[in-house]
Amino acid sequence: MCFFILFSCFSLISPLAFADSQQCESVVTTKLSSITPVVNINTATSEQLSSQLKGIGKAKAAAIIEWRETNGKFSSLDDLDEVKGIGAGIIEKNKDKIVFED
Repeated sequence: MCFFILFSCFSLISPLAFADSQQCESVVTTKLSSITPVVNINTATSEQLSSQLKGIGKAKAAAIIEWRETNGKFSSLDDLDEVKGIGAGIIEKNKDKIVFED
């Protein structure tokens, strides 16, 4: 009899515990997927630029770094538009990932 009561209690509690863990997992997954990694265009290496920005390969990453070394720090997306090979399309794809910090 005692076994039956314990079994009944566990069978009622177990689905509730599972539902809560699924809900928590869903919330965590949603929060993590909404975090967008950013690239500091003023300090990023060639590897960071080419691996974290869409449409930026080694050549365009090198052009970004060359512009930065020649002209100083980027202060806006307009500055980035001056880099050879970087156009409005690439800027649009990456505008939420780029920051302009020292």
